[in-house]
Amino acid sequence: MQMIRKLHWLVHRPLAALVIVLLVFPGLASAADESFIGLGAGVHRLHFDSDDRNALDVNREDEIAAHVRVGLIRPDNRLYGQWTIIPANDYFVTSLTVNADYLLRMTPQVLLFGGVGAGAVSLSWNGDNAQDTMPALTLQAGVIVEITPRVEVELGVRQLFTRLRTEPQGADGEAVNVDLDRMGMATAGVNVRF
Repeated sequence: MQMIRKLHWLVHRPLAALVIVLLVFPGLASAADESFIGLGAGVHRLHFDSDDRNALDVNREDEIAAHVRVGLIRPDNRLYGQWTIIPANDYFVTSLTVNADYLLRMTPQVLLFGGVGAGAVSLSWNGDNAQDTMPALTLQAGVIVEITPRVEVELGVRQLFTRLRTEPQGADGEAVNVDLDRMGMATAGVNVRF
């Protein structure tokens, strides 16, 4: 439980998380070929389940989200942290994960990647105190196209698995049990190596 509280603290304090990443990654960078930072956006499909759809109608919600990545890259693998923000009308989702990907070079400019990650995801409802933060696991795959030796475009898909449980206020004013178990993501981004 203590670990979940610490992850909750990091998810809700992105500046603190960024400072921690910037302090930890330089020590690891000496063992890596290069560091990188990336920005991107994509469509995120959230799979909700509610015990009373008349009071709160949620099912599958498609939302636009943004992410920031900071990591280390070697010729055949990469390690990175990713912070994702999903600001919807009725709710706000954030996730902070650490990911490891295997890289497979297909041509001099094209790499395929696939990997796993773990971290925390948080869901809060606007105008309500219903909030939950839980551990999360991710699977991701995609393609990286090197535009220049330092700039690359990344297209990918990701599945995030969690067990969020919240009780936002329904249309009748009563609390409604809402679960978020999975998020599917299709993203595009730009990474800069340094």
